Amino acid sequence: MVSITMGGAVLRPGMRQAMAALVSISLLAGCASLPKGELQTLGSEVVQEKIDFATLDVNAKRAKAAYASPAQIRSAYPKATRVATPGGRDVQYFIETDDKAKVQYLVVRGTTDDTTLKEDFDAKLRVDRATKIPIHTGFDQDARAVWKDAQPYLKTGYKTYLVGHSLGGAVAAILGIYMIEDGYKVDKIYTYGQPRFTTSEGVAQLGFLPLLRVVDENDVVPLLPPGAMANRKYGRYEQFGPEVILLEGPDYVYLPSQAATELSLGEFWRDLNVADLKDHKLNNYIRRIEDKMNGGRQVAYNARENYVAKQNTVAALKSRQ
Repeated sequence: MVSITMGGAVLRPGMRQAMAALVSISLLAGCASLPKGELQTLGSEVVQEKIDFATLDVNAKRAKAAYASPAQIRSAYPKATRVATPGGRDVQYFIETDDKAKVQYLVVRGTTDDTTLKEDFDAKLRVDRATKIPIHTGFDQDARAVWKDAQPYLKTGYKTYLVGHSLGGAVAAILGIYMIEDGYKVDKIYTYGQPRFTTSEGVAQLGFLPLLRVVDENDVVPLLPPGAMANRKYGRYEQFGPEVILLEGPDYVYLPSQAATELSLGEFWRDLNVADLKDHKLNNYIRRIEDKMNGGRQVAYNARENYVAKQNTVAALKSRQ
């Protein structure tokens, strides 16, 4: 069972029904973004970008390792200098430090069971301390707990990479904001299946964040919290930052930041029969990344729609057998 808070109303259905309700709200919100014709034009463009899938693979495996026990993490990553689940929050993280190269990684675990979502997806916001950026309250509480615990083990002069899957991706991105505010050298933030953690007001201020979001083709979680949950002062929930969408085989889509934001808001075409929590599993991400390591093929965003339509047809035919 899952409890999902939506503006004071609490849903307690099965996971699929709960996610369907949330995504339905997201789809309605998408209709209020750019006109369909403009979305089609935007989605037909291919902005050539060389993606380092080997690096995405290495960091996806780091994100997966964050779900393991502390002993397993230390065995797999001998340079781990801290493994902890701080402040009573259900978010484990680890720090990997290479003193010779002066590089450090901060890797954050997502939900403890990747087939369910324990965190309430509510619309409450709090404002970040210095930059006044509105941030999802639950994710920010997790980030603050990790930040308080991690600071003594982090070095300001080291090149820093942050990594996370699911909720851990949102926390990693928020931690990136805090680290940059405090003078750390954040080189890149890699997130996989990251939910939204800020609103249109925050997106307008976060151009400085070196975030790269990786999204499996029909992962529903990046649509959450629903954009329909708008805050009068800060706007509605939005994604931001460049996005790599993983399709089957060698195919992938790359969207620069502005296009990713607009198309994320306009995903009214996404069919709930296709969008599925199985696409949120990190093993699925790793498999699709590895399919591209010997040569990825970049396609237009609209080609993804064609792929989804094809999959719907196949699913419909199978259901009749």
